[in-house]
Amino acid sequence: MAKQIKLSPEQKEKILIEVYSHYQDWNEDNNKRRTRKDGWDDVTDAYWGKLPDDWPFISRVVDPRIRTSILEKNARLTNGKLRGRLAPREGGDTLGAKINNALLDYQWDSANDGGSMSIKMSISDMDARLYATKFALIKWRYEEDEDGNVIFDGNEFYPLDIRDCGMDFAASHIRNAKWFQHREWMFVEDLENKSDSFPGLDKLISRIKQQQSNKAVRSSERKNEYVSRIKTIKGLEDRVGSDIAFPMVEIVTEYRKDMWITFSPEHKVILRVIENPYEHGKIPVSQLRYYPLQDDPYGESEVEPVLPLWRAIQATICSYMDETLLKMRPPLKIIEGEARVETIVYGPEAQWLVNRQDAIQEMQSNGEAVRYFQATYSALVSAFNQAMGDLSQGVGGMDPFTPEKTATEIKATVQQRNVRDQKNQNDLAEFIIDFMSMWMSNNKQFLFSNPDKREHIIRIVGSDMLSYFRRAGLDQMTVSNDSMKLMASIISESEGEVSDTLIQSMIESAQEPLYPIIENPQEKDPEKIIVKPKMRLSETGEDAEISLVPEDLDGTYDYIPDVKSMAVGATEEFINAKARAIEQLQNPIAREMLGQEGFKPKLKDLYVDTLEDMGLRDAERYFEKIEQNATMQPNGGQEIIDPGAQEAGGVGANIQESGLSGVPQANSGVSSQEQVAGSIGV
Repeated sequence: MAKQIKLSPEQKEKILIEVYSHYQDWNEDNNKRRTRKDGWDDVTDAYWGKLPDDWPFISRVVDPRIRTSILEKNARLTNGKLRGRLAPREGGDTLGAKINNALLDYQWDSANDGGSMSIKMSISDMDARLYATKFALIKWRYEEDEDGNVIFDGNEFYPLDIRDCGMDFAASHIRNAKWFQHREWMFVEDLENKSDSFPGLDKLISRIKQQQSNKAVRSSERKNEYVSRIKTIKGLEDRVGSDIAFPMVEIVTEYRKDMWITFSPEHKVILRVIENPYEHGKIPVSQLRYYPLQDDPYGESEVEPVLPLWRAIQATICSYMDETLLKMRPPLKIIEGEARVETIVYGPEAQWLVNRQDAIQEMQSNGEAVRYFQATYSALVSAFNQAMGDLSQGVGGMDPFTPEKTATEIKATVQQRNVRDQKNQNDLAEFIIDFMSMWMSNNKQFLFSNPDKREHIIRIVGSDMLSYFRRAGLDQMTVSNDSMKLMASIISESEGEVSDTLIQSMIESAQEPLYPIIENPQEKDPEKIIVKPKMRLSETGEDAEISLVPEDLDGTYDYIPDVKSMAVGATEEFINAKARAIEQLQNPIAREMLGQEGFKPKLKDLYVDTLEDMGLRDAERYFEKIEQNATMQPNGGQEIIDPGAQEAGGVGANIQESGLSGVPQANSGVSSQEQVAGSIGV
């Protein structure tokens, strides 16, 4: 539990004045950002394709270009799972970096409160494009069920609504801000369940109940602060806070680097003042911003600058549709008294009663709107796409209604889109690095904060990670030198009267994990201590469990995200790269040069990775190991190869490195007893 800061009444009053002043200022600014011309509400209207109420045209047809552009960019950048790696720094090593990276991958998959991380990253990307910036709250979440069993213990990521956020006005980014406020509407019942965490809750509830008895305010309704534009567009009413059975209250938390202050701005009550519970000492908020501005820490919206172009496109379309309607059913010129107006109806076999043939004439328009529509629409769409950094047929000066495109134009437009996407990927990478650094700090602080917890289990899926950990020996068994000396002593005392089967049995009994994990460290009886390997493979061998211990979190690491792995087409790029690698490694000259440097290509692993990237699950089953133990020599003879010697890092390899054979050697002429005794020098 976070440490409460004890304050005198005078200190509480001073802090309340400070935080309430901050709240009033940023709430006023947000209302201006929301309601001003081309503000958040206008951006939302344009995304949803809602035209202004005073639209001067009869037609209200909308070309949803903003929505299409934003969704296309979002799909290109956040269409897959993030791949990243850790680089070891002070006190870190390569194996520790891999283990901590596996932990972060596991937490990325587990942080699903409010949606998966893929959905949360997609939401963050879209909101940053629409409303200039996106804030996310980075917290450690710990939950238990009714029986006290831990159901979640790890990092979380919560995207925040921009309308409920405010930050230090003198800051240029969240990282140099003195404070940050976040508003939320919480059920009074939930607050009562957390009464131990909020010392000022009793005072707040007494005021709420007093207002209820006076029939003043039932609860805090969100629509009193701002109107949800999306609900208005859909014709719905914002009912947050209007539930009679479960009243809600508006709660604001101000995050500072040294303390957190939670208060109710409506009732002017401080609920708690606690020390910052995180050792990283940061405001636990990350900010995604694609287009920074010098005088505005929120940055620039990607949509706001193109709203005039968007309206011009809609006006061009609607004017063309109005002209088309006039062409289809033009106004009529009627000579007064020469026609019966009630008979003038458009339809099959309609009969108009007139006194003279020229009593009714259709009005002939000049058709200028139709004639200039194609050129005007083409120019506006080209300008819009260039402003948004999208693929634009108008870039090369070609007619967008003509499907043919030159190679030069294709190259220019693809380059234009890729440059904008790459810049956005760099900004997204900075955002991910920021909250990943807090995740790593939280892991060190909270993962083993319980002194009784000595193990944290994570699941590993993926051939790359499994292969690395297996090569590192996390699942291997070995025989210690003390055990080998003991076996040699037994053989010596029995004067060699020990069978090979018994020796093999002793070796198997003496095996212990290369990286041991003790399941019951509190056990005092050595015979009852349970030891297991650090990594345990599943029955299928496709995944495994790894046990983390506090020592695994030691050291400092830098997180390097590969944001391109989240982009659309990333898998195809990986497949093409591996295919080119296979092609190059088939070159005899390349293999010969590698052999001169003491290396040989692992083509089988490369083939397996390529097949799995192509969507073929369990690609290992398509490869069968050659069981033949003899290989042909250049002179036509044969070399006998011991299968146990081929498995580097295994038990057999470790034993043989010490001079102890785990398996009797073929054609050696020496018994296992003599090998064991000879290796120890008995």
